[in-house]
Amino acid sequence: KGKEVKTISEQEAKAILFQRGYNKTVTLNFPKGYVKEVHQHPFSADVIIISGSIKVLVADKEYNLAPGDDFQLGAGIEHTEYIGEDGVTIVTAISEKTKKRNSL
Repeated sequence: KGKEVKTISEQEAKAILFQRGYNKTVTLNFPKGYVKEVHQHPFSADVIIISGSIKVLVADKEYNLAPGDDFQLGAGIEHTEYIGEDGVTIVTAISEKTKKRNSL
């Protein structure tokens, strides 16, 4: 198909997210064919795909993500996730910004 397949390791993905200012990440695996119906998160998500593929539908936009791709989604945005034929492994940042901070 002409699309160059990128490879990225879990460590590389974590390093990218740390450079973006996140100090916590989590690696998630989803099985092939898994569908997560319309849902939202109470936190913003910054995700990097390590292996496999995932399709994310947000409103009327479709994002087909493969290894090396990244995706950002704000808190409270409804979306649906479709996992590809090889499953998917992602590294996602946990946003600290959603926690209440003590003001001075």
